Amino acid sequence: MSSSAFPPGRGPNLFILGAPKCGTTSMAAYLQQHPEVAVSEPKETRYYGPYTDVASMTPEAYCESMAHKPGARYRCDATPAYLSDAGTVARIAAENPDARYIVMVRDQADLAFSLHQEFRLSGSETIADFEEAWRACDARRAGKRVPVTCGDARRLLYDHRAAVGKQLAEVLQIIPRERIMIIEMNALRADIAAVWEALCSFLEIEHRTDVDFTAQNLRKTIRFPILLQASAMAFRLKRRLGIRGGMGVGRALKSAAAPVASERESLSPELRAELQTFFAEDSRLLEQAMLSGPHLRVVDGKVAGQDIDHG
Repeated sequence: MSSSAFPPGRGPNLFILGAPKCGTTSMAAYLQQHPEVAVSEPKETRYYGPYTDVASMTPEAYCESMAHKPGARYRCDATPAYLSDAGTVARIAAENPDARYIVMVRDQADLAFSLHQEFRLSGSETIADFEEAWRACDARRAGKRVPVTCGDARRLLYDHRAAVGKQLAEVLQIIPRERIMIIEMNALRADIAAVWEALCSFLEIEHRTDVDFTAQNLRKTIRFPILLQASAMAFRLKRRLGIRGGMGVGRALKSAAAPVASERESLSPELRAELQTFFAEDSRLLEQAMLSGPHLRVVDGKVAGQDIDHG
């Protein structure tokens, strides 16, 4: 087995690989409360990419982002975009051979829809209607209809970003299955205590019961979309010019457009049916990946999976 690319006790040995909008922020918040887990600050370091519009960290800064709990058993990078790129996962596995992994998943149609809303909030997506954005995937793959506020068109390929079954199938060609815990997002809502106990068992850490399980990163809506787009453009311009510090302009724009809590929007029944047909094979791959090793999902209203005991 190859050695880690980082000094002993400094580099990551736990990754929340993905997927975005599947409860990864909540999971990172829960793990951060455990004395044996140091989640990176920021949660999403993006050290390994995969997108080209993000400035890279130095190895020293990357290690330092997880150094706030000296002696912690796990140092966790919680960047959920990693899952979407097999090359990125291969590099992670090669540089961190002893790492364990958590992958959060959900229904692919809901994931695609939620990603669109997230990118609308960040200003990266300028097509307000999800159905139109969904049908623009092929054009964007060809470099068309990519907003100037989005530095890497791959972010907006909802058909690929939500294909977690295919992504996991690729990951399992790289990482031994026993090192990966796959958790269905619905399991967090159904019985977070059971999920937490099983996860602590998987990580071989003390089952702490003093954890605040408040959900994080709840869905919001935008008050002034044009201001968020201007903020995103200002941020990208700073990156291109190599400006690291802030002049306050982007922050002021983003503050004025601050998202507020909203009622949950939903897919139309017709579009949901279309997406479920599109992702049918991916759902089969996801089921196959999940059942092949450590996993937690909801069955008949209860959390089920390896090492789950309902008494």
